[in-house]
Amino acid sequence: MRHIPRIFRTILLLALPVLMHAGVISDDLRTAGERVVVKYIVPRDSGLKVVTQRFPNRESVVLTCSVPETGDRFSFPLISSIDLPPTRYERPERALVLSDIEGNFRALKTMLYGAGVIDRQLNWSYSNGSLILTGDFFDRGLRVTECLWLIYKLENEARAAGGSVHFLLGNHEVMNLSGESTYVRSKYVENARLMEQDYGDCFGVSSELGRWLRSKNAIEIIGDDAFCHGGISPEIMRTGLSPEQINLISRAHYGLQEREIHEPEARAVFNRKTGVFWYRGMAKAQLAPDTVTGILDYIGAKKIIIGHTLQKDVTASFGGRIICIDLFHEENMRLGLVKTLLIERGEYFILDSRGERHPIYVTGHN
Repeated sequence: MRHIPRIFRTILLLALPVLMHAGVISDDLRTAGERVVVKYIVPRDSGLKVVTQRFPNRESVVLTCSVPETGDRFSFPLISSIDLPPTRYERPERALVLSDIEGNFRALKTMLYGAGVIDRQLNWSYSNGSLILTGDFFDRGLRVTECLWLIYKLENEARAAGGSVHFLLGNHEVMNLSGESTYVRSKYVENARLMEQDYGDCFGVSSELGRWLRSKNAIEIIGDDAFCHGGISPEIMRTGLSPEQINLISRAHYGLQEREIHEPEARAVFNRKTGVFWYRGMAKAQLAPDTVTGILDYIGAKKIIIGHTLQKDVTASFGGRIICIDLFHEENMRLGLVKTLLIERGEYFILDSRGERHPIYVTGHN
């Protein structure tokens, strides 16, 4: 793995306050040399206040996140180095694949615990398994940063246990990295203001979560399966860009607004109709079977797993070659059950939060 350049490890590290209530973190790791400043937002009387802590270096920082609505509290160190992940991986023996949580911490915790990915203390318990997250953990919900910090923590723990966490970016991550707050809950803007920061700075290049997110891929090939948020369109295929090139272009342009992206290939990757973060044609079965075959051959995969476009259930189309996993998590939580995709020894199942397996719903599209 390649490391992010040192400049990213020594400049301001700032993250959005994790919670509106209770002693929780955000970190404004302002550094002079390697010194670190961590800011917590905590309740004060009927309002909130910022508490600031200073540390001599990254290695001495331990952050704590509390989630009052679930009664959870977890602590973790900063990742020692943020690596740039490869594009292609060998297939793990088992992988849980989840998408579009959108700040719903309860749903995230419920599914991960039900699948055995975490224990009751929110620690990694999936051994050498993989957790694959296909984007859109931002926006709409009230616990976005709690979700991000949990994933951040689990990534470090998984690596130590011989497992892996793959966090691919979706269109909502891309929007937030560029400072676009269309779907952002007002509490996050207000909390940023309380820390005397613009919301856009909270996930900027000088923030811990911003640095971490900017290291992530848009697409990965794991075994014979491709994973991305929106899908691969015929327009992307016609560019001839390899998955590796798509990731390089994506990372080079995270944080830029659409009007700031000028290169034709980059504009294709970030296109809001046909780009990898936004495309819905695969999920809506708007492609001819031969086109699906051509796209999969082009990216070097036999199947593609995508989020972004809501489905009533985990759904397979085109002979199982496209699997859609964006579900109504909030509604399913109200019904007491979360579901997602499990891949184990080359077989594909719906797994619910009780740990029960079900066959994947197959549409009539061939």
